[in-house]
Amino acid sequence: MAAINSKTSDPLNIYLIGNNPLELSHIYDNLKAVKNIRYKTQIDFNLSGIFRKIMRFKPSCILIDDNLEKFNLVKLIKKLNSHAKTKNIPITIIKNSNYHDSHLGDVQDYLLKQSLTPHTLQRSIFNSMRFKRMQVYLYKTYKRGKGELHELFKNQI
Repeated sequence: MAAINSKTSDPLNIYLIGNNPLELSHIYDNLKAVKNIRYKTQIDFNLSGIFRKIMRFKPSCILIDDNLEKFNLVKLIKKLNSHAKTKNIPITIIKNSNYHDSHLGDVQDYLLKQSLTPHTLQRSIFNSMRFKRMQVYLYKTYKRGKGELHELFKNQI
């Protein structure tokens, strides 16, 4: 975990999205309790205009409370994952319960609120960042290999 932070002393930009100020303040308190990592946070309670705010803030990771209306949440995640400037930002969903279906597409991690500690939050952020970087690397490698394979077959014909 420290390897990610040792490359740069810049703080990580974390964007928090939710509709419950008490729960988001609990998440924020857990972020503040992490000792060896510096964070800059942006908190948003309203989904209107959020896409522009995210692009302006340039987050390292987005944490979303699952209390938001599912339709709007799915729409936001799809938009973030399809836009060229935001598709490489890892997303973590913070869930109330593990009992209901909450698969929301291209999300890197899920965290249960009752098990939220500074350590689990930090680990989740770093794991989701690593996972997203790995996805991007594999996609680029696949596209490059696909092009090379296509050229190989084209030259054989």
